[in-house]
Amino acid sequence: MKKYQWGKLVLLSMAICCFEACSSDNTAEEPMQEMMEEESAEEAAEESDDDESLPDGIIYLEREGIVSVEFETVEGELEWQRGSTLEGFDGEGYLVWNNPDSFQMPGNGMLTYKLNISTPGTYRFIWRSRITEGETQSEANDSWLRFNDAADFFGERDGRIVYPRGTGKTPNPEGSSADGWFKVYMNRVGEWFWRSNTSDNDPHDIFVTFDEPGVYTMEVSGRSKFHGLDRFVLYVEGKTFEEAESAERSEIVRP
Repeated sequence: MKKYQWGKLVLLSMAICCFEACSSDNTAEEPMQEMMEEESAEEAAEESDDDESLPDGIIYLEREGIVSVEFETVEGELEWQRGSTLEGFDGEGYLVWNNPDSFQMPGNGMLTYKLNISTPGTYRFIWRSRITEGETQSEANDSWLRFNDAADFFGERDGRIVYPRGTGKTPNPEGSSADGWFKVYMNRVGEWFWRSNTSDNDPHDIFVTFDEPGVYTMEVSGRSKFHGLDRFVLYVEGKTFEEAESAERSEIVRP
């Protein structure tokens, strides 16, 4: 074969290989890469959606219009002291605020309880607490309470209603209140006692309205040093305190 003919064949072969390689790059690798990128983006979006749907911490389930929770079941590191030496507590123990008084600044030593409400309505709130040191009814007898994402959070006495300061609603309670927090007190010495009132010298009971099913956040923070918290209940209109007190503890769901 002549040299020029051989050269033509070599050049033709190289051109064919180059064409096939270029075609392969354009028709196979790039679409595959795009598909992989799309799948990765979809997976990332699904993971993001899953993360958003995951609850932040444990959740307590309302059942038949009642929530009943032991304060000490809260998890994580706490600024509150866990205790079990004072007789008469429910459950496995209780919590005590042993840090300095925080009379005007709620938000110290935050305790968070997430409540899954399946029965909408207005609920009465009561906690079982104690003056753990001292013999004075008006000391070591209160803590801060807030339901910041509920439809309504108020105190009521004989048809008269008060709202926490900072919510834009009036009238407000006598005494301390700020940023949607109520000061909630009791005044029994020497025993664990079911009572939760707000408004100084004009005790109003505490109510919360959940207007639709969902997970709501209850917050507690330290106010008076040596105030102990044992258990709390919420019960919807139509239920009684006796039913709430004797009900089984709310089921706990973990993420």
